[in-house]
Amino acid sequence: MASWAFSEFGLWLIAAVAAAAAVVASRLDVPRATRALGWSAALAFAAGTLVWMFADTYSYYFGQKENALRLSYWGSYREHEMWKDIIGAFRHKHPDIPVRQEYITDEYDSKIHRLLIANDAPDVILFQDEPFPQFASTGGFERLDAYCERPGLEVNLERDYWKTAVDSFRHEGKTYAIPVWGGNCLVIYSRDAFRTAGVPEPTDDWTTDEFLATCQALTADSDGDGRLDRFGFRIPGWVYWLPFHYAFGATYLDPTRTRWTLSGKEAEASFGFWQGLRHTHHVAPHRDELIEGGNVPFMTGRLGMFVSGPWAMPTLNEAAVDYDVAHIPRGPGGQGTRVTWDGLVMASGSRKKDWAWTFIHFTTSLEAQEIVARYQRSVPALKAAQKAFVEANPKVHAERFIEAFAYSRIQPITRYWHQMGREVGTQVDLMLDNKQTADETLRNLAANEQLRKCFTMPETTGTQHR
Repeated sequence: MASWAFSEFGLWLIAAVAAAAAVVASRLDVPRATRALGWSAALAFAAGTLVWMFADTYSYYFGQKENALRLSYWGSYREHEMWKDIIGAFRHKHPDIPVRQEYITDEYDSKIHRLLIANDAPDVILFQDEPFPQFASTGGFERLDAYCERPGLEVNLERDYWKTAVDSFRHEGKTYAIPVWGGNCLVIYSRDAFRTAGVPEPTDDWTTDEFLATCQALTADSDGDGRLDRFGFRIPGWVYWLPFHYAFGATYLDPTRTRWTLSGKEAEASFGFWQGLRHTHHVAPHRDELIEGGNVPFMTGRLGMFVSGPWAMPTLNEAAVDYDVAHIPRGPGGQGTRVTWDGLVMASGSRKKDWAWTFIHFTTSLEAQEIVARYQRSVPALKAAQKAFVEANPKVHAERFIEAFAYSRIQPITRYWHQMGREVGTQVDLMLDNKQTADETLRNLAANEQLRKCFTMPETTGTQHR
């Protein structure tokens, strides 16, 4: 009865009764009662109108926070559709657990950070490996080791998931996220460009020398106007260069991720090769030669190869581009590539932890992971879903993303990842614009005051530290 009285109809009825009483009081010449009843009628009518206009909005943005499991994630609209499919399958299996989707399209990390500080974080949060160390130490994430052993809801991370995926979400030996999907960086190449140039497609064991020769063969001025119409390769940022960096035997940090190791002949060779693709060999475009963003140059035939992960495939598939995937070439330092993962964390302040674990368990089950596989955006973290991932894209050697886990490495992520990326990116841009040499770039990074606050750095006096 009380809840009905506070509905829009209840409040309007109260307003009508108060208005009628005010008329009676007026006729009986009771001015104070007339005014009080008149104000009561007006306030009740206004309150009823506000409830009528905004009750649904309030329920959606505030009421469901208590009544539903809150899930936050980012991504493209296609990834949003993938989440809808996963949640639909979850609801079919668990109709008693309502899920509220909180799709955050920009500034995801900073918004999640603010919600954690305000103790208003979603119950389940999709999280990247890159910001994970910085957040894991704050106490905002629930430790999940005990949840993995819950009867009927067990998760065997060591047996069923890719090792790099599991290791990416451990902090001080404890598990704070269950990996759901990820991928490694390989070479994406245009079959059409290779056919036009008469170049054989890459073999599984090609080398950096063969990669360079392929870039040179693909680069062409087809109309003879003195300007290059197709480039062999597009220069990536420093994170996407990691596969080639490893091929030269170079690293950024030692295994403890506290000591800076970006120095010596291996690092200089890697940076020199990188810079040379644009300025020595001119098989990669300068900034003003290929201004189209995203995969447009590749899809329009102006680019033969680029480095990316499985997240590049959905757009290429939808555009019906004739492409394939090649392994990272082997260099003097061997073979390696960057791998990155996303995982689901549980907010430590959640009041629906049983629901949260039930959802996390389902999302990492084979049923949900096969949904991930069909969308092709990432490699499912669950090994058992690899067959579905490969079969979903039969025109492409998608299995090479699986094979590459044998030589994939976790990125050199620390709690200082963002500072590191900013300083490295600034210096690398100067090098790639030919404003400083590879050696000068390495020296500047070793002397960088911001990096010296975060890591143990090599000496910068005398010759380049070896």
